[in-house]
Amino acid sequence: MYVLERLSHLTLGENWYELAIRLEGDIIQHFLHYFFHYFHPTGGEVLQLSIPPHPIEMSLNFREQYGMSIYCLRSDTIPIAFLSCGPSRSGVLPFAPIRVIPTRFQIEAITRARQSIFIQTPNLTSLAIIKALKQALLKTIQVTIYLPRNMMVLASLVTSWSTTKCRVKLLQKWARRHPETNLTVEWFQGDSDQEFVVNGDKTHIKFMVVDEELVTVGSSNLDRASACTSGEVNVAFSDQRLAKEILSAVKKHQLTGNASV
Repeated sequence: MYVLERLSHLTLGENWYELAIRLEGDIIQHFLHYFFHYFHPTGGEVLQLSIPPHPIEMSLNFREQYGMSIYCLRSDTIPIAFLSCGPSRSGVLPFAPIRVIPTRFQIEAITRARQSIFIQTPNLTSLAIIKALKQALLKTIQVTIYLPRNMMVLASLVTSWSTTKCRVKLLQKWARRHPETNLTVEWFQGDSDQEFVVNGDKTHIKFMVVDEELVTVGSSNLDRASACTSGEVNVAFSDQRLAKEILSAVKKHQLTGNASV
């Protein structure tokens, strides 16, 4: 089950879209292990908790305050992988190698793409990711990227010495010099006709779909901080139905294609 929601009043001056996926089953122990290992104050062992399944119940006040749409997809057979990395200071230097699993998985997925890549992220400044995208484009892979305008600019300057807009401009300029490539960049616009909208056309959704089958979603931005220093958790699914439905749900709440870099 995944939830597309608008979060507002949680941080001063911020109002954006989020994408949440509800998981049940054995994978929950991986999340617990990650939390206890990196963030629990005692650093104790993981508790083997039995978490019974139960439906999501949202109060009317919660819906009115934050706004959300719920899309249900249930399966006992979808292959799923837990991809995580702990916070680290080893990647602070600008040329430190990328060793974290979530980013390496993303790069490998892009490298192995056969037909198409769809990415939605608030931040695309990782040179390693951009290099992988260029290699995919040279193999005539169709690459589509959805991005918000002017989001996380200060964080990008501090961690990547650049901004998403600058990196994407350079990527588009490179693509124009290679006419065999198929790159589409869309700038996020909320759809005011939907059940809920955001102000300022901001989206914090972070996910990727490769070949309309492999889905990765989680906390990782496509930037150097997520690749080297931040603690991040992603999950990856391999399922055509999930890929199709999650793409349809996300695209339903936005208008794109009316603005250019």
